[in-house]
Amino acid sequence: MCYKRQQMIIEYTHPELDQEVQTSTGYYVAVEEHVVPYNEREVIYILGHACIESSCCGPASWSYIQVPGFLVRKHIRGGKGTLPVSEIEIIQDEEDRDTIRQSLMEKYPNVQIEIY
Repeated sequence: MCYKRQQMIIEYTHPELDQEVQTSTGYYVAVEEHVVPYNEREVIYILGHACIESSCCGPASWSYIQVPGFLVRKHIRGGKGTLPVSEIEIIQDEEDRDTIRQSLMEKYPNVQIEIY
């Protein structure tokens, strides 16, 4: 018997670009949002920077990429004073995740990559 994995569609609120988000130890800021083609679909990702200003281990900073998933429907609501919301399909297939991660690492060396 063969089982097909069920799609996981979520609503994704796009971050406000170039806006620092303060945390208890520092901040992070989403800098760019991109959509790239992948196997007749589109992958959305966010490029940003994070900074730890106060921790027991000292300060640190790094660049990051967050990959929410495959773009299903863009900007289904929001705008005019509220952040846009899109429908995203979580990338569940490990081969897809590895291929997307490798492609992003080639374009952005030394960046931490998180795929939801």
